[in-house]
Amino acid sequence: MLVHTGATYSLISPELADRIGVVRFPKRQTITLANGQRTEADVGLVMVDVEGRSVATPAFIVPCDEPLLGVEALEALGLAVDPARGVLTPTRSYTVRLGGLSA
Repeated sequence: MLVHTGATYSLISPELADRIGVVRFPKRQTITLANGQRTEADVGLVMVDVEGRSVATPAFIVPCDEPLLGVEALEALGLAVDPARGVLTPTRSYTVRLGGLSA
């Protein structure tokens, strides 16, 4: 996947969604693409694994040349882009963060 810091959410093609078994939510979402075009898109929950970190995150399912990993997924993974070195770096120690739960 291409890490895209200008994309809020992740994008995958319908073919990739089918290949990895993504279940689409029943309601489509209106989204605005980087070129300003508005379109309706399916959305599903995907598991993303990067550098030993894993998170469930929404992905919009639209025709695209290359899957994109957006900043919502990066934030959930606790990773940021270091553009000078072209690598992902941890922003915090890795843990799945849930709010509103009490032990």
